[in-house]
Amino acid sequence: MAPYIVIVEDDHLQEAPLQDYLTGAIAGAQIETICTELEFRTRLPALRAHVPDIVVMDVMLRWTSPAPGAVAPPDDVASGGYYRAGLRCARLLASDSQLCGVPVIFYTILERSDLEREGEALPKNSTYLGKNAELDVLSRKVCDVLKIRRADRR
Repeated sequence: MAPYIVIVEDDHLQEAPLQDYLTGAIAGAQIETICTELEFRTRLPALRAHVPDIVVMDVMLRWTSPAPGAVAPPDDVASGGYYRAGLRCARLLASDSQLCGVPVIFYTILERSDLEREGEALPKNSTYLGKNAELDVLSRKVCDVLKIRRADRR
């Protein structure tokens, strides 16, 4: 069965090349992109219905695309800001009984120490990879995680 990969990335200059690279590197992969934190939250029921094999998550995400009448962020998003959006999204996965086993690769320009500031650990089932790494490093990491996930399902 072809792997189902979700990319959470709000920068189209990074999202499109990332999607293209993973499509070429992982035969038959079904890849979906989510561009904002609001879209991620809205898509949670669909993700429960079709559970991803892995999520590649940026950390700094817009709440929503700027538009007249855009949905205002809830208090936790307004206080936490875009700087922690990917962490909030990963925690939503980790706290969901149907999605808690989905591995997350944080693919971000932030340093790991920035993500773990104030003693806050990365969510369970997550790993870190800096965006300074080449896309082949990311694709190898995705493949490694997919192999582990397939082995765990047996």
